[in-house]
Amino acid sequence: MLRTTYSPLSTAFRVALQGRRSFSQSHFLANKRWSDLVHRTKAASHIHEISAAELNNHIQGQSPSSSETAPVIIDVREGSELELGKIPHAISIPRGVLELRIEKIVNIDSNRPIVLYCAGGLRSVMAAEALQRMGYDNEKIKSLNGGFELWREEGYDIEC
Repeated sequence: MLRTTYSPLSTAFRVALQGRRSFSQSHFLANKRWSDLVHRTKAASHIHEISAAELNNHIQGQSPSSSETAPVIIDVREGSELELGKIPHAISIPRGVLELRIEKIVNIDSNRPIVLYCAGGLRSVMAAEALQRMGYDNEKIKSLNGGFELWREEGYDIEC
């Protein structure tokens, strides 16, 4: 009969390995926590969303840069994401510097609506909440539901 012995070190090492999460498990949990945070923020801050179809209707036939009723469209994606294109008339302000740069684009007292978008619609919710905290009118701030990915999937115009 073969007898196996375990040293305390090898047992501790084995237990540690069993309890360790793989990268994909950790990545999944981090993403779940992020999306949970976004959904809680959206509910607590009453973030309004706009569909791709609604936004497209708002910008059709208008030059958003010259109309007082056309939305100011802010792309909060990072520089590398812009290679995929952008929504027509959108102004790029990466999420990380939004609070620093937004007032140069849209005055806090402006009557123009602001539509924020990112790749999938999550960062733009957090960006909308940041603008609310800065004092922008909640009724004028919207996040694009589904973000740029859904805009592109639905076949709307894209600027390169």
